Amino acid sequence: MRKIPLILGILGMLLGGLIAVVSYGLYATQGGRVSFDEAMLGFVPGVILLVLSFFLAVIGVVVVMKGRKQPPA
Repeated sequence: MRKIPLILGILGMLLGGLIAVVSYGLYATQGGRVSFDEAMLGFVPGVILLVLSFFLAVIGVVVVMKGRKQPPA
């Protein structure tokens, strides 16, 4: 149960990065067929998802680290 935010954060980062790269790649590789405005319709949400998922993954790492049992000293 404690690993769910971490897993969702990592999957969201992968998905957001993929969306951003594909959207920008369409603009960069298609010459004049895809305008900059059209490419930004996919790029901006992809980057937003990437950033939000990064914060979710950081929260997940903190939760997992807090949940570990400390070895006796």
